[in-house]
Amino acid sequence: MSTMLTRPTAILIFSLVFLNLYLFHRLIRQPVVPISPTLVPTPSPAAAEIQEIHLPPQQPPQITTTITEDPTTLFPTTTLATITTTSTSTTTTKTTTHPHKTHPQPTSHSIPHKLWQKTGTKGLTEQAESWISTWTTLNPHLRHEILTETSSLAYVETNFRPIWPEIADLYTSLSVPILRADLLRLLILYIDGGIWSDLDVSCEVPISQWPIPPTANVVVGIEFDGWQFASWTVMSTPGNGHIYHAIEYVAGRLEGLARENNVTVGEVTMEMIPDVVDVTGPQAITVSLLETISEEVGRGVGKEEIEGIGEGGVLLGDVLVLPQASFAALQGGMPQGQGEYLVSHHYAGSWKNEVGGEEGVKEDDGGRSRMGRRRW
Repeated sequence: MSTMLTRPTAILIFSLVFLNLYLFHRLIRQPVVPISPTLVPTPSPAAAEIQEIHLPPQQPPQITTTITEDPTTLFPTTTLATITTTSTSTTTTKTTTHPHKTHPQPTSHSIPHKLWQKTGTKGLTEQAESWISTWTTLNPHLRHEILTETSSLAYVETNFRPIWPEIADLYTSLSVPILRADLLRLLILYIDGGIWSDLDVSCEVPISQWPIPPTANVVVGIEFDGWQFASWTVMSTPGNGHIYHAIEYVAGRLEGLARENNVTVGEVTMEMIPDVVDVTGPQAITVSLLETISEEVGRGVGKEEIEGIGEGGVLLGDVLVLPQASFAALQGGMPQGQGEYLVSHHYAGSWKNEVGGEEGVKEDDGGRSRMGRRRW
């Protein structure tokens, strides 16, 4: 017996099947949206510390001055105006080869406690050795170096050939010994600073007792009142702009002499030089220093301001000018009321012979000493 569905039952079953198909169709066409909880991370202590770090802004290249000892030479090699820039991927180093385009800053803020001197081709006399002993005896901790012709050339080549080749060429080309000695004084003070003193100078008072304020970067003494500084004893910080300008001034005078005589600088002789003191000596240093002092203080500083200086000296900018008694008591007639006599210049004078010899050479100069050109 077959079972027949009644009409209402069939309609119900059909409706259920249709509804299921419809719902299934809607389900498979609905986009799937994954549901996940919102995570709020809790920073670790290390992460929290990193978040507090603020990176500094990018800095421009810095000019640095470094001194490295060269084991092959007695002298330090000074690299002036070295510009170093650093990024996250590369490091670039550029060395400026002309210090007169970028003035270096002093490598220290005080005058080094070191004495520099130079001997002539025939070495030291017994008298010069006795004068040297006054420096070492009164200043037992003073570093001391005496250069010869050979070591002077090595010093200039080592320190100036890489940074200022024009000056290295000028020095090596000079044929007159006193011109080289005068220029060498400035070159050493510019690179290393310290105390330059000629061999015919004796120390009378320990350097530690000299009245030098900490703000002084150059120290000179009066040779002739109101006229010129003494050049036989000069003190300076290294990399000093005053000394730099003095080098330029002397180089310009030498090149001018060569042009006037239609010769090269190396062919300049003593006969072509009206007065050495004006070209490379104390008058040249006086003029150049007054120029840079004027620039530093913002007004003209003339020779009237280096006249009648009393005890303790006068500070012109950062240049200390000591009274005549300090470095040139003999020339001033042993003046009183100007403080202690710090050094004595004995005017060995052997530099001023017919070929421009210099201190320490056993030669007779015929009584011609380096008195300079005095204002009358």
